[in-house]
Amino acid sequence: MIPNNLLVLLLILFLAGCAKTPSDELQIGIDGLYAAEIQNDGSSLVAGSFKHGGSYWDLRKKSREYSWNHKDGYITDILYTDISDDGRFALTANYYNVVIWHTETGEAISFWEAPGRIESADLSQDGQYIMLGLNNSTAVIFHSQLGAMIAEFQHGGPVGSVAINVSGGFAATGSEDGTAKLWSLEDFSLVKEFPHDNQVSMVKFSDTGRQLLIVPANEEAELWTTQSLRLRSTISLGNYRIYSAQFVGENRLIVGTTHRNIFEFDASNGAKLETYQIGTKGSQSFKSAIVLDVAKQDDRLLAVSSSGYLYIF
Repeated sequence: MIPNNLLVLLLILFLAGCAKTPSDELQIGIDGLYAAEIQNDGSSLVAGSFKHGGSYWDLRKKSREYSWNHKDGYITDILYTDISDDGRFALTANYYNVVIWHTETGEAISFWEAPGRIESADLSQDGQYIMLGLNNSTAVIFHSQLGAMIAEFQHGGPVGSVAINVSGGFAATGSEDGTAKLWSLEDFSLVKEFPHDNQVSMVKFSDTGRQLLIVPANEEAELWTTQSLRLRSTISLGNYRIYSAQFVGENRLIVGTTHRNIFEFDASNGAKLETYQIGTKGSQSFKSAIVLDVAKQDDRLLAVSSSGYLYIF
């Protein structure tokens, strides 16, 4: 009889062997990245690295186009990044200030200070609006180029995740107070509150805004419809923690985890469709590298890791 602990080990090795591995890779940041965001169609990327601040990449050419920092002559710790769906605008932020960049010229369009310590950031699809989650238990929406505050939303704890979808007419927030909230962009009213037993570490809309992914810590992730407010499905990953996510249409969801693995799900029923695993690079600390973001580029999957590498499947 095979001992139970050996059976568990064999199962882990078997599952790892089933995961797809990268066919190519590109180094984005030396010694690792704080943050990175891939454009939805996989054509560009903005990153914040440990050694050289922010950078903007053309992924089809595999070339670094610009180096971005918030003060000339100084390296900025870029902790939050985003890029508009059309790729024209990019966001970089540290704990206290935000810069919006024009990706065609590499020039900064606006620079302003946040009204509290930034815990999360999201740029609208057209790049015209920024949503910030703050440690003072609020989330705010600003006009990205004018810096004017448009709305403020309240929580009972720091807001660690935000999402804005102008075309769908919604914003979402996730907080350490154990709730996610769906807000109307028409009158900034609360549409629905989603209570959980643990802090909510991620909220994410599908491209149309018709679906909302809610990821509470140490619980199943949930997929809700925003119009009918119906729970569509749940996503279970066992001991894996979701760190990043991307919808592919309305019926597929790809999630990156804190431990190298990427999973693809059927959004309609929560069934797992595919497993991917990024490589290991550099120091021992990167053996369990975080998948910072995922995106589809034509028929390929792109994943950027905290190790500083972009992986192509």
